[in-house]
Amino acid sequence: MADLPLSGRVAAITGASSGIGEATAVALAQAGAAVSLGARRVDRLEALAARIEAEGGQALAVECDVADEASAHAFIAATVEKLGRLDILVNNAGVMLLGPIEGADTDQWRQMVDVNVLGLLYCTQAALPHLRDSGHGHVVNV
Repeated sequence: MADLPLSGRVAAITGASSGIGEATAVALAQAGAAVSLGARRVDRLEALAARIEAEGGQALAVECDVADEASAHAFIAATVEKLGRLDILVNNAGVMLLGPIEGADTDQWRQMVDVNVLGLLYCTQAALPHLRDSGHGHVVNV
């Protein structure tokens, strides 16, 4: 894998257990990056990590609730500790409520803001020093 475009790079992806996050993790791994997979559904993360590794990639599954500041920081810390660096952060975790505003559950809306806004903030704050250290860090917000 030494000649792949992202060889030697490490990417952390939130919301990696399904959908866009899962597809992004697979694509980055196929391009040579080691990937750290963060989400709440650990069983799906572990299955994805096993699939990536079976295809010759390197993957780390880390339980992460981005709406919890300590969990978001622990995800980034585990990435750097286990994979040695951080070059790319993909803030993909998100919640979308469908339905009318009238009568909407404010607790569900608060959870959506916590995940979609604060989760992005927590992960980015935790990642920035490591991205700076890499000399060429990238943040992708989905």
